[in-house]
Amino acid sequence: MKKQKRWIVVPVTTAVVLAMAGCGGQDNNASQASNTSTSAAGGQTQSGSGGADFSNGTEGSGSAAGTDDHSSNSSGDTGTSAGETTNSGAENSLGTQGQSSTNEVVQEVRSQLKLKHAVLPTSFPLEKGKHLAAAIPSNTADAFKVNFYSVDQSVPVNDASLTATNSKAPSMLASFEVKSDKDPDSKGIFPDTDLSNIPEDMSVDLGHGIKGMAEGAAGSQYLTWKEGRWTLQIRSVSEDKMNNPGIAKKMVEYLESHTLPAPKDKGFVNVEYPSGGKTVNVTISWQEGNQIHQLQTDQVPNEALGMVVSVN
Repeated sequence: MKKQKRWIVVPVTTAVVLAMAGCGGQDNNASQASNTSTSAAGGQTQSGSGGADFSNGTEGSGSAAGTDDHSSNSSGDTGTSAGETTNSGAENSLGTQGQSSTNEVVQEVRSQLKLKHAVLPTSFPLEKGKHLAAAIPSNTADAFKVNFYSVDQSVPVNDASLTATNSKAPSMLASFEVKSDKDPDSKGIFPDTDLSNIPEDMSVDLGHGIKGMAEGAAGSQYLTWKEGRWTLQIRSVSEDKMNNPGIAKKMVEYLESHTLPAPKDKGFVNVEYPSGGKTVNVTISWQEGNQIHQLQTDQVPNEALGMVVSVN
């Protein structure tokens, strides 16, 4: 039985005003599940986005799209599909010691970064009894990368145990990096996607007035939709028959009450399910000024979104 994951929310020490071009509705804590519909501001061409379902809800007669086991056997909106079940209100059940420990890690990383005014995720899906740890593999005046880990005991930032190559290496929660938009590796991060005229037979209702486009190509099935300046896409292997619409609806519902950072021009949430559908790779990228921010994780989509929502 999989351990419950608990969200640790770090108190925000700096007042951050989210720009008006972001994705989603009113920004609550990353683990708060609210279905209250709010208007997305600035550049939001459709109402709301994504799903704050951190409980074991259901859709139809089967399990809700987005369960922790990443099971791929689903059809339509029923059955079980890979996704994002977490614990409702988990941060309220955590002691202040756990919050303080995570806060200390984030603040220590921030103090070591050479980039001025660097932003970082401040909320992480930690299982009960686990601690946050971090290592900084690259750190310059205009770019950095930080790897965040789940560990049994607290260790200093950049502790050697975090990069061990043996079987005792800790589980990585996510990597977060900031780089110049002129970096050659930045090319092709943001796809040009036109969803202004979706063919009726490819249109999928994702809720809250949002329509997605479903299509198949080269043994893969894609579901793509837009929310303001953000493009979101789920790709899975066709033969796995993943419930892409069900997963997308969870994401749309989550973002209805949680706000992603406002990108300068565009942002991209890329959810990839490898063959079998038992694991997932999520990459979330957005522009801010002349920088590109990117979070990569193998956590389920709504947990990935939660970490990005907490960036400040």
